Amino acid sequence: MRDPKLGDVFVVPTGDGRAGVGQVVATYGKDAYFFAIFDFVLPLDEVAERAVEGLSAPVLLLALSMDAKLYAGHWTVVAETPVNPAIPLPAYKEAVDLATNIEVVDFSGERRRPATAAEAASLPNRKIVAPVRLERALRAALGLEPWLEPFDELRVENVVPSASVFG
Repeated sequence: MRDPKLGDVFVVPTGDGRAGVGQVVATYGKDAYFFAIFDFVLPLDEVAERAVEGLSAPVLLLALSMDAKLYAGHWTVVAETPVNPAIPLPAYKEAVDLATNIEVVDFSGERRRPATAAEAASLPNRKIVAPVRLERALRAALGLEPWLEPFDELRVENVVPSASVFG
């Protein structure tokens, strides 16, 4: 298995004969990836040839994660296509030197500036989640298992886009 690349489109089996569609939409550092899971599910026997169709569906889940499910072959890369620039990649807060010196940082970790008091209070810290959490959140969104509170932070509507804090 090669390292995931920006634009890789992959399928996420849901365990009920269907699969969802995801894409590597950004990277962070050398081995962390932002995975978008789209609101698009197909029967397993159709998803490999129709996965790219899923990229036009709304993003359902978005998280910074690792490549474990891709590396193990649980998720399969089926295509590579440009990332939609409208996908809202998140901004975070980071304490720098002291816990009271808070900066706003973009999804890549490359752009930063001092945080306002409101940003320091409201922006999340950067967190890397296991890819299985994305898989389970997809299953929960489909009603295949219970929705758990930790899945809420993966919902795209809960992302504060980097573009909104950096212009």
